[in-house]
Amino acid sequence: MLKSKNKIICIVLFLISLIYYLSSCYINTSNDGSHYALVSSLVDKHSVIINEYVNYTGFVDYAEKNGNYYSDRLPGNAFLMVPFYALGNLIEVVGLSNISIHKPLQEVTVILLPNICCILAILFLYNIYRYFHVSQLKSLVLSVVFAFSTLVWQESTHVFSHAPSMCFVFIAIYYLIKAPSIYCKEYYLFVGLLSYSSIIELQNILLFIPCIVYLFFTKKIDFKSNKQNIKISFFTSVIFLSIISLLLIYNYKAFHEITLKSNKYNPVFPEEISFLSSLSGDFWLGIDTLFTNFLNPRFYFNIELGVKNEIPGLLVTSPILTTSILGFYFFIKKYPKEAFLFISIIVINVLIAAFHKTVLVRHIFTITPFLYFPIIFFVQAVLQIKTKLIRVVLFAMMVLLTLISVFRVYYVTNTYWGRELVNVFPFSKELGIYGVYIGILIITYFVIKKIFPKIIGSIIKTIQ
Repeated sequence: MLKSKNKIICIVLFLISLIYYLSSCYINTSNDGSHYALVSSLVDKHSVIINEYVNYTGFVDYAEKNGNYYSDRLPGNAFLMVPFYALGNLIEVVGLSNISIHKPLQEVTVILLPNICCILAILFLYNIYRYFHVSQLKSLVLSVVFAFSTLVWQESTHVFSHAPSMCFVFIAIYYLIKAPSIYCKEYYLFVGLLSYSSIIELQNILLFIPCIVYLFFTKKIDFKSNKQNIKISFFTSVIFLSIISLLLIYNYKAFHEITLKSNKYNPVFPEEISFLSSLSGDFWLGIDTLFTNFLNPRFYFNIELGVKNEIPGLLVTSPILTTSILGFYFFIKKYPKEAFLFISIIVINVLIAAFHKTVLVRHIFTITPFLYFPIIFFVQAVLQIKTKLIRVVLFAMMVLLTLISVFRVYYVTNTYWGRELVNVFPFSKELGIYGVYIGILIITYFVIKKIFPKIIGSIIKTIQ
């Protein structure tokens, strides 16, 4: 029975992955261009200087110092892109370049990173529902709704840093909640994943604060075990500092100074010279932009306005999230500690984004699964209503909100930079690359299963 359930989940995730891949687009903005420029230089030139690739940045998302050009993005995303960029190089070396109609084909292979990140986020949303004793059917249905009714669909289609950030943070929190104490492997997975998320998007480092509070509230720390706590603290520090040092070393290599900011030398955005100057925007205007657009009601009625950097607030683009917000009431009542953790993560990200000089909805993409998760408690509350008519009306409302959300996300995705509604699946001609990718995954799985069967079992157990 367990194997049958796992097969169903794998098939659903494969189909979602395929739709995400077909919906993808080549490098076409200064943002993903900056990440791509960095990984290109790292792999092909073994350098952090992007002089030969600076055109990808559109001379917008770049840094300049001492006559050289650099990416102004944190390097965590580019580091993750390395194996996917290298896959493109490998395809060229073995003479299979013709399976892609695009040159360079590395622009195609790197898209597999956000694809995988978003699929993992969907899988772990399913896992966390199951952890909280939600039925398999409800968990699977809500995870599929999440896949297409939120901006996860859009972020799976380009190599911005948001998909990896969301993925690493969400999985880290899953292991934090799942860990029975700090004296187990789940805790170390949490530390490693959240630490790495901080060199993808720097604000994630602040999420350690509510996580530490959560550890105290849930009594996952045994204060009587002093020697064990010293050992855990040591290894936690080693993991955290080792990963953060990657950012410090990168910035020192690029800018010859020890700094956490990689964009302080961007001439286009002088406010990024410091954290305080970058966080000097209009907070209340920022909140409205991120969620409701009450000050811009035209976004509600004219969807043609809500495109590119003008993507409407989350509750406008994905109105299904309004039911999630209502679900927080029941979430808090049933699981107050976990609700505190989720709300804290949301608040920290929203505060930073709302105060930022440039307020864009995608800047809070990391909170998407945390904001969506409580929808299950709203569903369960509706199921407990005794009057059948009210239940039917409320579920009909949810279906309607879901359809509106799917349509708006679909529209946003297909009208983003360089996209057109007439070409819904730009990567339909790039299925050869996807076939190679799936083939490699299948071969790797069976080779490891044949040679190291215990490893496969351990991986599956850890994921679940």
